[in-house]
Amino acid sequence: MLKFTLIFCCALLALACANEDDQKAELTSSYQKQDELGNFENGFATSNGISIKAAGNVNGVQGEYVLPDGKIVKYRADSTGFHPIVD
Repeated sequence: MLKFTLIFCCALLALACANEDDQKAELTSSYQKQDELGNFENGFATSNGISIKAAGNVNGVQGEYVLPDGKIVKYRADSTGFHPIVD
């Protein structure tokens, strides 16, 4: 549940910053993997340059997302909270 909440929040953030071109963006790729131990990897990319990658398990998630202006935000989320690092 935590992973879906984080991805939803990232997507919502990207949508909130969207201009008209961003609103017309299309999904160009996506992937999702999960093993029997609960480890997962997922992500997607859009035609306007936005992308999100995440990996983790029940103990936490780490990932990154790229905004339309090219800014990369890496993050770690665990029992101590959400910890972003902006490049």
